[in-house]
Amino acid sequence: MSESRFSGDGPDVLTSARRAFINNITGERVEVSQSAVRSLNAARANLHQSAVQQMAGESVTIEQSAVLRVRGNDVSLRQCAALGAMGMSVSAENCRTVFLCSPSVSGNVQAVITPRAAFALGLGFFLGRRVVRLAGRLLKHA
Repeated sequence: MSESRFSGDGPDVLTSARRAFINNITGERVEVSQSAVRSLNAARANLHQSAVQQMAGESVTIEQSAVLRVRGNDVSLRQCAALGAMGMSVSAENCRTVFLCSPSVSGNVQAVITPRAAFALGLGFFLGRRVVRLAGRLLKHA
């Protein structure tokens, strides 16, 4: 199955994928298990033991999976890895993420770049540039 589009009007439409590579999924309710998906857009999405490049939805649940980018109002992460996660409310249990952007975060998240680390990196970059410029000026005048 190389490309799939699922959509429906009216009552919830349930779309389920298992052990497949899928290019695009769009639907009201989507469940993906043990699959690889390039792009997933759904009002409600459940992901289990899968890999997704980009994912967007109102309510998103991700379990034992890897996601490059996830965006939603209510995002739930359980035992997974995400490069970037954005949501109005993010709950996480034993997750690793590089970028996490949310006004409300609960649970156990291991962020690669914490606010303290981001401040230290920014300060180090600023001071490093100043030292290099000063050294360049001193060498130029010598």
